[in-house]
Amino acid sequence: MTIIIVILTLLVILLLQYLFKKSLVFKGDPFIRNLFFTLITFLGMMLVIFSLPISSDSKQIIVSAIGIIVGATVALSSTTFVSNGMSGIMVRLIKPFNVGDYIRSGEIFGRVTDKTILYTRIQSEDRDLITVPNLKIMSNPLTTIRSSGTIISTNVSLGYDICRQDIETALLKAADEAGLEDPFVHVLELGDFSVTYKVGGLLKETKALLTDRSNFKKEVLDSLHRMDIEIVSPTFMNQRVMNNGKRFIPPLPEKKENEEEFRPDRDYIPEVSTEEIIFDKAIEAEMLEKARKTLEYFDNKKAKVEKQISCLPEESAEIQQNNWSSIKDRLGNIEQIVEALEKAPEPGEMESSPEGLLHSKVLEHLSSIMDSILEDYNQMVKIMESESCEIEDKKSYGLSESKESVSENDVN
Repeated sequence: MTIIIVILTLLVILLLQYLFKKSLVFKGDPFIRNLFFTLITFLGMMLVIFSLPISSDSKQIIVSAIGIIVGATVALSSTTFVSNGMSGIMVRLIKPFNVGDYIRSGEIFGRVTDKTILYTRIQSEDRDLITVPNLKIMSNPLTTIRSSGTIISTNVSLGYDICRQDIETALLKAADEAGLEDPFVHVLELGDFSVTYKVGGLLKETKALLTDRSNFKKEVLDSLHRMDIEIVSPTFMNQRVMNNGKRFIPPLPEKKENEEEFRPDRDYIPEVSTEEIIFDKAIEAEMLEKARKTLEYFDNKKAKVEKQISCLPEESAEIQQNNWSSIKDRLGNIEQIVEALEKAPEPGEMESSPEGLLHSKVLEHLSSIMDSILEDYNQMVKIMESESCEIEDKKSYGLSESKESVSENDVN
């Protein structure tokens, strides 16, 4: 009997390994997999003990000994370890952020690259990976920048001798040039020597947050200078003798003969954005998680979609079946790319290899495949609706607006 229980336990573990291997969601998140294996192993061990050909008193002694060992282990474990585990469970339950999100916890700011039961890994603005215990994250105020947009702003102090209306016009123009929606200007403080203004607006796309913040401040500086508005310290003092009415605004550089025009905004911007260099691991982790959830989502919807196609007229059904087959082929490509990226070394280890040069291109290709799938799928939904096929509302698929809706709405 004992041998049978051991064999059954091993078979259950092997079956779970196979099921988790087929599921890309659990493959990317080992917590649930490890939890199942631990519980099955513990249950199998207890069944083996109760099936041993020994007396009931001996079995009770063994079980009591195991209970004492487990209790002592928990008691001797550090409070921090247990607290981190409980905080990790809380993070998974309330889901305050996802992989790839910008977050700020205390003095730490960056993009999330990994979430585990004990810690969260964040990639900072310096491209460093910071491992933060979950206890610290849940013990401090946590700021998550929403993927749907965030307000960016900056403050500037200007003198009382400058007309407020002119300042507001220049600042609103800067916000508009920076691509911000619903720009605003607030007066924060009437100081002894200057007025502090706050200008900002809604940034809809947060992928290039650092670059957009910098560009916004550049626009504020340039806009004020174009409006002939000085930006100087309230205690500004210059010992040189200056002409009355001299304005302290840097002149435009003069172009010399036979000299090519110098444009920093063009010549010093790399082909990839700053964020793609700084947050490379976070971007890859976010892309992989979206790909896994997309695969899981369409796998769950496969039977329902095929049933809905079958209710169409014959000619239309054949066309949509071909479209659905094309989508499934591309889903297969996504699965192959995900498996290849998971087996590949870290991006930093590949920089000197030929494979490293193709890494960012692979992620771009993965993103383009998902975009094309969602676009074609939405077209299928519209056609099936127009054919009066009994089909769920498009919103139930979570695919009608953007690729993020797959991972952030229905498939979560």
